[in-house]
Amino acid sequence: MVHKMKTFRGYLQERFQEWKKGSAPAWTESLSTMLFDLPRAGLKDVKIPLAPSILKRIWSKPVRITAFHLTDFDGVKKLKGMQKGKRSISAFFNIDDIIIDSGIKTEGGYVVELIGDVLAAAEDDISSQPDKSGRRWLTLSTLINPLDLSWSGDGLGGGAKLKGIEKDIEKLLVDIVTKHSDITPLPNINKAWGHLGQSTGGKEKSLIIKDYIDGMEVIMKKYSKPLKSILTGYTKKKTLEPDPDSGDVAMWDELVVNNFTIQKIHVSPEFSPDFAPLEKGEGGDRMYTFGDRDADIEGFPFELYYEVGDMVDYINRTLR
Repeated sequence: MVHKMKTFRGYLQERFQEWKKGSAPAWTESLSTMLFDLPRAGLKDVKIPLAPSILKRIWSKPVRITAFHLTDFDGVKKLKGMQKGKRSISAFFNIDDIIIDSGIKTEGGYVVELIGDVLAAAEDDISSQPDKSGRRWLTLSTLINPLDLSWSGDGLGGGAKLKGIEKDIEKLLVDIVTKHSDITPLPNINKAWGHLGQSTGGKEKSLIIKDYIDGMEVIMKKYSKPLKSILTGYTKKKTLEPDPDSGDVAMWDELVVNNFTIQKIHVSPEFSPDFAPLEKGEGGDRMYTFGDRDADIEGFPFELYYEVGDMVDYINRTLR
């Protein structure tokens, strides 16, 4: 029996599929549970809201860019209904062709070109977490931890620019716990905050969450200038840096965008035959497929591809 040697790309594909299967959907936890969950790093696990309404008030003018979103055929219809809305999605500037084929939270194969407002951007997956209303959140640790260019990014490197923010957040939690409970003397704030979440519900918990979001907006306004630099600075760079030790680059970067409009749908080779026979385009570099020029996907123009690498090339040319 002849055993085929596994290629490096095959190894990456296998490792990514293992990660994908073991990655719990971020949206399975409700906001009323998520905000009070400080399991590992205590205050550094506190959630920061990326609410468009808050960011608009503290920055006035959003950063608007062209970006791309990976989805599947059914996802295109969902995105269509989200256009020009407050609900946010994850997008990217750079992506490995393996991920286009495999997908991240969907089966992949469809890359949506769009223009939208940036709420956050980083050269690695920042694990932004949506709640059921569509509002996204980042942990404080993501904002302040050093940037890690290895397989799983660790932070946005904003610690030096956000000195004092952890103390301000701790004071906010103390004030809320003191206001909404009779815990005396106040124990470790992490435990007190978790207990408050477990011991309240209904209207009372809604008032606590409102105080939390309002208080976070005050803190974010205080740090608005460095916060904007940390959250949107990558939109000027748009390139992935290799890890200094391994030389590897992240398999994708992550942008959180909303208020977007779809420009075009790019269909990977796996699904292109569903629309038209494959034909070789003139020029040699790209492989096109041409069907009915008036055809569309959910009302949007689309491009079919013979090689995934050609999709990546298009993305790179569009953004540079």
